[in-house]
Amino acid sequence: MEMPSLDIAPGAQANVQLFGTFHLGEFELALPIDVLQEVVSFPSGMTQIPLAPDYVLGLFLLRDMMIPVMDLARFLGQPAVGDQANRRVAIIKADQSLLGVTFDHTGEMLRLASSQIVRFDSGANASALIAGAFHFDQRIIQVLSAEALVRLPGVPQANSALLALQARQRSALRKVSKVISFHVTGRHMALAMDAIHEIVRVPELEHSVLADSVCRGWFNLRDRPVPVLDVSSFLGLEASSLASPDASDVEDMRRIVVLRDKGFYLGLLVDDIDSIVAHTEAQLLPMPPTRGQIGLFANVISRRDTGEGDLILISTSALFANPYMAHLAKGHHDLYLVTDEEERSSDARRKTQRETWLTFDLDRPMAVRLDQVCEVIGAHDPLVSPPGSSPYVCGVLNTGHALITVIDLRHVYGMEPFVETEDTRILVVEHAGHKYGLVVDAVRSITSIEPSNKLLVPALIALHLNDELRQDMHEVAEIPGETTLLLLDVASLLRRLAEEGETQNAPDIGMPGTLSAVHDLGAAVAVS
Repeated sequence: MEMPSLDIAPGAQANVQLFGTFHLGEFELALPIDVLQEVVSFPSGMTQIPLAPDYVLGLFLLRDMMIPVMDLARFLGQPAVGDQANRRVAIIKADQSLLGVTFDHTGEMLRLASSQIVRFDSGANASALIAGAFHFDQRIIQVLSAEALVRLPGVPQANSALLALQARQRSALRKVSKVISFHVTGRHMALAMDAIHEIVRVPELEHSVLADSVCRGWFNLRDRPVPVLDVSSFLGLEASSLASPDASDVEDMRRIVVLRDKGFYLGLLVDDIDSIVAHTEAQLLPMPPTRGQIGLFANVISRRDTGEGDLILISTSALFANPYMAHLAKGHHDLYLVTDEEERSSDARRKTQRETWLTFDLDRPMAVRLDQVCEVIGAHDPLVSPPGSSPYVCGVLNTGHALITVIDLRHVYGMEPFVETEDTRILVVEHAGHKYGLVVDAVRSITSIEPSNKLLVPALIALHLNDELRQDMHEVAEIPGETTLLLLDVASLLRRLAEEGETQNAPDIGMPGTLSAVHDLGAAVAVS
């Protein structure tokens, strides 16, 4: 699709309307975007409706909603053009009813001033299909009336009460939860994000009197003893090695996932941290009981719709309820807790102020607040590249449940060109109602940062930062025993990019230089 440049007077944005155009034989038709829900391929299966007129093709299932489909060409008496399976179906909503309308193919997305549209007075004929027309680029494009389409004789009408019930059900199904995914001896597993206290690199472990083939020792996490458990060994798989990697330039990707329950801690040794994954309740499938681990694996997160492997979800409550785990957690707490009551009280006060950050690499160690990240995406389908978008925009990614404008941070910050590797990740963040993906070299861990460890970017570091990077990096964090993290302000980054786009293009027409317009244009391209 193409976003044309239209001459719309400044200040007239409120009188601008967005249309999607469609082709049907020799006709070019348009629908307002606010009634156009989405555009889908022609359904492979259709349920016939008894006694329906021939232009009502039947019903098909779209995300638990039965959608009636009408053949607009047949209703208008137009001959069929091409293979019906290659046609597109526009899903429209009007008067609380949903209807699928067939077209040969999609066209453009146009922003028009109200003065450019000629409105037709239907008079007593409230069912008139053509609500108006406009002249554009030597063509006359007719505007369809969504209200008239859903009221055509024989088209099933939605029951408002049923629609309200279905809307509530869909809302519940759309409730998104987040998990952290990781690998354990080739198995892809996950833990609920809100159940994870922290994720750290593997430290030097202390000897534990409770050590065995599963418990590998313990370490001190801010005066709290954390027993480290080999998840592979606990599950009866091959035990993990705690030896350092042979090559000095190979980073140890293993991590310890720290869990906390009522003051007791457990550390799970995993092979790596893969991603942050968002899922809905509808994706949770009950896990058949496994002998010896009943209740530990609560569910499987199905990701068949995205082509990715399913995730085994570990239940944190079942983990702490396991007699062996409970013994280790309480035993290490009683044996190795060295702080007195006053120190514990002080630590509790500090903990309430502690922030959780996701660390990543982008030429250097950086971090972003975890609550700013919707999910982390690894391998993905090819991106759609809208024409005219800014050079830092890699394209638009269709995840199946959202369209995401993907931004090349290396280009934004004047670094060496981006080269995708198996460690490359996209951090999905949200700004001004749209989702954006930030390409980073690799995701490392999740860590807690106390305010006392944060400070303004020192002048010595600032001198070596790109001008744009200085604008988005206001603070650094000193992580004891590790390194200095540059803390990325996501809101500052996306706000700055949006403002730069508006200075390059007229803000009232939303040309592709702005982030929101790239997202809109990418959405139009993705469904065409």
